[in-house]
Parts: sequence; C-alpha cells; structure tokens
Amino acid sequence: MRECLFLVLLCIGFFQETTAQSTLTILTYNIHHGTNTSEHNTIVQIGRLIREYSPDIVALQEVDSVTVRSRKQDHLGQLARLTSMYPLFGKAIDFQGGKYGTAILSKYPIIASQKMMLPNPDKTEQRILLCAYVEMPNGKTIRFCNAHLDSESPLNRNLQLTFVDKTLENSIQPVLWCGDFNTDPDDPEVEKLMDHWVDAGKDSHTSTLVGTGARIDYVLSLKKSELELTRYRVLNVPKLSDHLPVLATYRFRKPKKSGK
Repeated sequence: MRECLFLVLLCIGFFQETTAQSTLTILTYNIHHGTNTSEHNTIVQIGRLIREYSPDIVALQEVDSVTVRSRKQDHLGQLARLTSMYPLFGKAIDFQGGKYGTAILSKYPIIASQKMMLPNPDKTEQRILLCAYVEMPNGKTIRFCNAHLDSESPLNRNLQLTFVDKTLENSIQPVLWCGDFNTDPDDPEVEKLMDHWVDAGKDSHTSTLVGTGARIDYVLSLKKSELELTRYRVLNVPKLSDHLPVLATYRFRKPKKSGK
C-alpha cells in the first residue's frame, strides 16, 4: 500500500513539475500609482490579485517608490512581500521626493536586467524599457520586457515603438514585450509591429482602460518564438486601478524532429 501511495505521489509531482516547466503565465498591469480612480490606495488588493492568479512573471506600470502621494511607501517592496516574488524596479523619473517608473515581479530568479531610456524628442515625461532575464525551472531563460509608452506625444510614442521593436526583434532568448502602449491596435505603428510580433489580445474586443472601450495594454511575443499563446484574458477588476490587468498563458513549443 505504501509503495502504491509513493508511486502516486511521485507521478503527481512529476506531472506538476512538467506542467510548470512547459507553460508560462504573464500578467501586465498599469496600477495607477497603487490607487483606484478615486485615488484610494489599493496596493494590498493588487497584491492579493496577483497572488490569486499566480502568474510566473508580472509587468507593472505607473509604480511609485517612496513618493509623497504614496505616503513614502515602497509599492514594489510591498507587492514583493505580498506575493513572495523577486522584484525589479526601473526608475523613469524622480517624482515627489521619490521615484516613479515601471517594475517586474518574477516567481523565478532574475539573473540579469537592462534599463534603456526611450526616445523623447518632444521632451515630455521620460519613458523607459525595462527588461529582466528570468531563469525558468526548465533551464530556459526568458527575456521579459516592460514598457509604458508616451501618452502625450504621438511622435515620441512612434519612435519608442520602433526603438523597442528593433531592440528586441533579434533576441537570442524567447522574448515577451508587455506594457501600456497608450494607443490602440488600429494605430498604423502598432499594425507594423504585427509583421513579426503576435499580439496576445488580437482577437479580443475587451477594453483594458476602465470606462473607455480602449485596449491599450499589450502582451506581445515574436512570431519566430518557441512560445505559443494558449489563453488570453482581461480580468474584470475595475475598482483597483484605472486599467484592467491582462493575463496571458504560453506554452513552449516542442522542438521539431528532424527527418532522416
């Protein structure tokens, strides 16, 4: 009897490990500096949401770090503690005695990172590209990138889209590009990207900006990538931010067997 129970537990453990190594769930979320549309703090609820859906990697935009409006709280530190995930913060600007930018949370170790300033010829609010190299349990390294693009200047935004595209298109690692692009899928500059990127939400008509009907939050993968989209969802939680979180799940394509 004990031997049978051991074999069952061993099989369950093997199945769980195999599943965990063959799929990858991503969340991208503009958290509106940790408040809802009424400016009430929602960081704890956001942490609970992330913990509930248990994504492997999270891209966060509009993240405050010890600013006056956040009452000098380290929002990323709070979320890391609430979710037990590895944190990475990227400062875009100094703001109200602290910092403001984007962030990444990961279940798995972040073995390297990059932060690049995005083009800003119109001198609006500076934006960045933040990338984390995440080491997965299956031994693969994911290049996971987060960008919050310009909301004011179409010129800046178009240059930023081009910059990120050219920076990531020849990545050696499987690459995912997430974020708030501040423009919809019908934007000609976004449509150009689809020559070699796959928009996880391309078949979705669900908005991501609360109360507007606009879909401006994205998860993109390269067409040539070994990552294959299996599920896309916009989570209906409008009371935590002015955006809705986007959840996408991928699986690693099995290598094609070469013929004799």
